[in-house]
Amino acid sequence: MVVLRKYSVLILIMTVVVVSCTKDRLIDVAPIVYPIEYWKKDSLVYRLLEDQEVLTEQTTIFGASSPDTLMLIYESHLFVKTFLEENKNGGSIDSVSGVFDIDTDSLYLYSEDTTTYKIVNKEDSLLVLETSSITGPYLRQYRQYYQLLDINKEEDLISFRNDIYEPIFYNNGKGRCMPCHNASGGQMNLVPSSLAYSTLVEGVSVNDGAIPYIITSNPQESYLYRLVANNNVKYAMPPNSSLTPYEIDIILEWINQGAQNN
Repeated sequence: MVVLRKYSVLILIMTVVVVSCTKDRLIDVAPIVYPIEYWKKDSLVYRLLEDQEVLTEQTTIFGASSPDTLMLIYESHLFVKTFLEENKNGGSIDSVSGVFDIDTDSLYLYSEDTTTYKIVNKEDSLLVLETSSITGPYLRQYRQYYQLLDINKEEDLISFRNDIYEPIFYNNGKGRCMPCHNASGGQMNLVPSSLAYSTLVEGVSVNDGAIPYIITSNPQESYLYRLVANNNVKYAMPPNSSLTPYEIDIILEWINQGAQNN
């Protein structure tokens, strides 16, 4: 009887320890789940690999004004994915919706076309999703980085560097203002971003009567906006292909917000 009681006490202690350790382990690994998770895309990393060797890697930065978002509604398991759809006629904001499911390390979005993402990372404020495709000996890998935002927060300021300069003007030397407005060409130099900013906020037009490029008190009269919107100017910019309506609106809203160097 004494022996049985002794073993009962030992079993009880071991049970408490195991339960305690299991509980701690679950707390450590379980991601925080909100009733609604509103993720805004921060960046996209593209890799081309051959036999696990990275042949090329390209990073695209998405600014605060990017429409690319992913909303997961856990109470109903519904999702809404919003993105910018660009084509030869311009661009428009589009979205898809449906239901979602998370199974261990995979996120499934069920809509007209089922999409599967590998969950590389999911923390309190970071979500990294990966898609891969194989073409012959090559592996194409796309990693999308998202930030968790408060769905009720005020609208973010548009960033000159992240929303205008990097994706529109420069874009690793392949932007809409390149190569004409680099160090060796054009009436104004837009490289690097610090020089581009000072040139725009201090500069005036050459062809249309010395109109300031930036007029924060009257954004639609800003020469920069009039150039890209082709609004009563001698030479619209860029000369070979117009900016999309979305890109034009971003520039106008940046000026409207005070044309900050951010």
